[in-house]
Amino acid sequence: LPRRVGLPTALTAILSGRLYDVQRALRMGLIDRKTPPEYLERIARDLALGRERPPRRRRPIAGWLIDRNPLVATLIERKARKETLAKTKGRYPAVEAALALVVQGPRTGWKDATAKEADAIARLATGPVCKHLVALFQGSEAAKKLGLDEHGEKVPVPRRAAVIGAGVMGGAIASVLAERDVDTRLIDLDQNALDAALVAHQREIARKLERRQTLPHAANRALDQLVSGDRMLGLGRTEVAVEAVAERLEVKRAVLTELAALMPAGALLATNTSSLSVTAIAAGLPSPERIVGLHFFNPVRQMPLVEVIPGERTSPESVRRACALALHLGKTPVVVKDVAGFLVNRVLGPYLDEALRLVAGGIAPGRVEELLLHFGMPMGPLRLLDEVGIDIADHAARSLFGAYGERMRPSDVIAPYLQAGRLGRKSGLGFYDWQDPKHPHLASDLSSLEAAPDLENLGDDDIVDRCVLAMAGEALRCLGEGVVDSPATLDLALVFGTGFAPFRGGVLRYLEARGLQSVVERMEELGQLPDVLGRGAGAERFAVPSALADAAGRGAFRTP
Repeated sequence: LPRRVGLPTALTAILSGRLYDVQRALRMGLIDRKTPPEYLERIARDLALGRERPPRRRRPIAGWLIDRNPLVATLIERKARKETLAKTKGRYPAVEAALALVVQGPRTGWKDATAKEADAIARLATGPVCKHLVALFQGSEAAKKLGLDEHGEKVPVPRRAAVIGAGVMGGAIASVLAERDVDTRLIDLDQNALDAALVAHQREIARKLERRQTLPHAANRALDQLVSGDRMLGLGRTEVAVEAVAERLEVKRAVLTELAALMPAGALLATNTSSLSVTAIAAGLPSPERIVGLHFFNPVRQMPLVEVIPGERTSPESVRRACALALHLGKTPVVVKDVAGFLVNRVLGPYLDEALRLVAGGIAPGRVEELLLHFGMPMGPLRLLDEVGIDIADHAARSLFGAYGERMRPSDVIAPYLQAGRLGRKSGLGFYDWQDPKHPHLASDLSSLEAAPDLENLGDDDIVDRCVLAMAGEALRCLGEGVVDSPATLDLALVFGTGFAPFRGGVLRYLEARGLQSVVERMEELGQLPDVLGRGAGAERFAVPSALADAAGRGAFRTP
């Protein structure tokens, strides 16, 4: 960074990894000057050859005194460290290394500073966290190829779209489409739902404008490109439709049948189902080759993953078009097999249920939450249930049980919550009290029961393993069944879809780092615990999957 950039500015830029627009970067002193793109090469050449010198802005003397004052630098470092540790939990060593180097920089000679930086980079670049994060980056880059045609060219992105269903998911999908320069029509029979979706869209665009995350002309365009209606009109030139209606087979099929009749013959028809078979939805519908699953996750704006699910008769072209659309919306697409729960929901099911069983057995809810947070999950399993909606989680759990049998049998912990209307965040009360949505806390009536005899001696590692290895076991079954095409895709999907600790590189990399044979032995041990054995066939949850047994023999999931 230029020497005129002060310590606080440098720390903000480096520790956050934030991308700045040109005007702001110039104002902060991060760049010397700006130029239109067509003049960039000429000006760069002139600067390199010394024919032109950039304007130099001198920092006030107070700035130099702050940077070179050890006491002030220490105070700045303490504040920055506290803020970054609150976000990273100490899991990302590059942040702490960068913090120390930047703070020492103004009081370190150039030769010593570069030597220290080179040493830190060498150490970090060969460390496990860096390798895991690089692998995830490579996976996300590989996913971009899903939006290419058979000739390696980018698949054209649709310019006109329709979204059917103005609920939380449908409204958010329509909003993101409009913001990404796609003329979007949002359709719902309920005018109140349409109004709420439009207000949410307007509020989001206003928030971005206020924070300078978008420009005025782009904000106006995003507002203009979302219109609503309570009837399916004006779809004659629509290139893609996404239905996000109630999760009932007959409803989805009726909507898609009507859309197929109103839209052009080549239009893509996507269903945002989270639990229904895409093949079953498309059965008997005209042109089933253009029907594809496009499973977004809630909240749509924040979640980076989209599952693309081909039905039995979905064409490869439709899959590519769906992936291209997801990429255009800033998401990472992963193609998954049309099985119950697809990938993410199927893998989350055992993880969440195991946490519920531990709480029902008398393990303090706060302890379960804290241990999984410490492991690296973005939130505890009970809070995740509240965020998803306890009713939706219950529906998903029962669907998985119907498809996979006893190893997916759900506990009955949440039945009283459903009866009382405690559905989580959307109802204001679930496992958490959501009176203050920004700072929810565990509900006061969740006081721990006396631990059951089978669980009273359960250690912290046992609690974490019960949840994480239940998830890992189902992920390995998905790998063995070809639900995803590779170990790298599985790791990417679970990090982006479940929030599985990114610094661990994904479920499979975590198991490899732990030692595959030791994981085999640990799963066998968990399967023999008294309360697990008491489930009868349900103990199959901890049976060693064949994909794990085979990989343990090789020492890795990936073939060298």
